[in-house]
Amino acid sequence: MNQVSNLKRVLVGVGGSANGHVAVDFSTQFANRYGCRLVGIDIVDEDDTELAIYGVADETAEAERRREILQLRERARQNLDAFRQRCKAAGITAECCEKNGDVAEQIVAEAQRSDMIILSRDTPFESATSANSTLGKVLRQASRPLITVPLSLPQQDHVLVAYDGSRSAGQALLAFVTLGLGTGRMVHVATAAAAAESARSIAQPAFDFLQLHGVDCQLHAIEAETKREHALLSLAAEVDAGLLVAGACGHSRIREFLLGSFTQTLIEASHLPLFLFH
Repeated sequence: MNQVSNLKRVLVGVGGSANGHVAVDFSTQFANRYGCRLVGIDIVDEDDTELAIYGVADETAEAERRREILQLRERARQNLDAFRQRCKAAGITAECCEKNGDVAEQIVAEAQRSDMIILSRDTPFESATSANSTLGKVLRQASRPLITVPLSLPQQDHVLVAYDGSRSAGQALLAFVTLGLGTGRMVHVATAAAAAESARSIAQPAFDFLQLHGVDCQLHAIEAETKREHALLSLAAEVDAGLLVAGACGHSRIREFLLGSFTQTLIEASHLPLFLFH
């Protein structure tokens, strides 16, 4: 049964990763729950082929490069066909989008037509936590929130909002609530700080905002001098969270730029889907 939400169109990366099928599985569950349309996207970057990177020496090498591009395009079509069939079997309205060009740029451009992006956390490019990786570029440039999906999907349904009072945390919370993703779910809002009183004062506005919108929620003030990311992840396990919501700019108190240690830890150490917004 579909839950009431404002989601209409969700962009799903179906290629570019050996674990792309996990993003597809998550997105079909998501669409069944919220009744949204899914748009599968796969991109062929001709400038990212092996011969393009190392240079084309002669006509033979150029012919090999063209064959490599044709193989990549065929693989993209296969990925999109599999996505289409998966959605059809699940009774989900879906469409496919094959693009050419820089992977992150194409995702960011197409996301302007959508409410949200879903990508597999594992990519074949650079480290997923690098600001220059596909994930890092999409987080930095996209005007839409992103859910990044781990290798295995959790069965739990609760939500943990990791809130530090920063602009990015506020934007992530606003997007989460506006899209209606907290409806019918228990949402735990948590802040970790050196003193529990400070943590509570930071988390309280987020808790009040959730209550204002009729979201069933609980507040958690965590006293932690260091490794606050790990304290939040431990809480996520305790409350049976199946989704973690956070801003994508690191901890506000140390002014980290995109994909600083806070976001890196969440991506690398968390086994949960992450709802992130920059």
